[in-house]
Amino acid sequence: MTGSRGSAGTVVATAAMAASMLVLYATSALAPLFADDLRLDRAAVGLLITTTFAVAAAVSLVAGRVVDLAGPRRSLLVLAAAVAVALVAASFAPGYAWLLAALAVAGMAQALANPATNVLVAAVVPGPHRGTAIGIKQSGVQLAAFAAGVVLPVLGAAVGWQAALRWSAVVPLGLLITVMWLVPRDKRPAGGGSWWRWSRPSPWLARLMGYSLLLGTGLAAVNTYLPLYAAQGLSLGAGAAGAVLAVFGVSGLVARIGWARVADGMADVTAALRWLSLAAAGFAVLVCLAAPVWTPLIWLGTVGVGGSATAANAVSMLAVVRRGGATGHASGLVSLGFFTGFVLGPTLFGLLADAGGYGPAWLAVAAVFLASAGVALRVSDRRAVPA
Repeated sequence: MTGSRGSAGTVVATAAMAASMLVLYATSALAPLFADDLRLDRAAVGLLITTTFAVAAAVSLVAGRVVDLAGPRRSLLVLAAAVAVALVAASFAPGYAWLLAALAVAGMAQALANPATNVLVAAVVPGPHRGTAIGIKQSGVQLAAFAAGVVLPVLGAAVGWQAALRWSAVVPLGLLITVMWLVPRDKRPAGGGSWWRWSRPSPWLARLMGYSLLLGTGLAAVNTYLPLYAAQGLSLGAGAAGAVLAVFGVSGLVARIGWARVADGMADVTAALRWLSLAAAGFAVLVCLAAPVWTPLIWLGTVGVGGSATAANAVSMLAVVRRGGATGHASGLVSLGFFTGFVLGPTLFGLLADAGGYGPAWLAVAAVFLASAGVALRVSDRRAVPA
């Protein structure tokens, strides 16, 4: 396991994480264009995102086992092909049902992303560098959001949303070539079994799944409604509301790399989860207070939530890699919890906001993060010491 192999593996894993989320962020970035063409209302656009995460959650039940059996190289090739197919299929969508089917294919790629990249990192990155590698590769999600938000609206306005989606397929095709070039061939798995066999999670893994469910629920609500809250609740302009989301993304990118590295130096990597969840709860309260108390609090709260809740997802993946065993299967089950939270969060927040306004909705987000901190107290794993 040379340093060059470890670096190459980190680059490939980061690109794979970015590619796996590209369809989702491309849909968000180009929604104003294709929603007009296909005559979709906001609820229909939101259902596209919800469907993607629902498929990702369902496929996560078996995705980890598939990765453990097939190996990271084959799994990443399938991931890249699925993203390319989803983007091209979506670009030819004559109506809503077709677009929904394309987003479902993207959900399969999302389910493969964490198990495949975690297994790759465990295989090619030396132990002392895995924390940094996990943080960097998890930041690929934020890189995809940033690139899609900056490039695709401009490209879509120039050449149309269909052509913009087709041009986006260059990314997964590039990943396909890179995986074939840089990732070593998969070895035959030590154990047999069928890909559809689902193993009951250990008590430790079940608690980490519960933690990820709560974390994903709160984080999805923030991702979905932060710009809308800035515009409607704080009367910020469209540009400022977009900047709030950009600040959230950048803070999350930096925090994922930094906190994964810090946590990797701890005897119990999961201890970081408690503090990150507590911080997220506190900063969510600041976001809530921005409207009635002092509007600039939105910026502090945004940086804080992005720098804590987003980083916690990277730390949870590091915990899985450090734990060892069937890394792919464990990663898939933790992703199942996280993606399920992404299905629930936006819906529950929207219902609360419609019923009682943004204040109660943001306090509910803070309560969910606080509950995740309580679960994190039960996820201690002092056997996971740095290699």
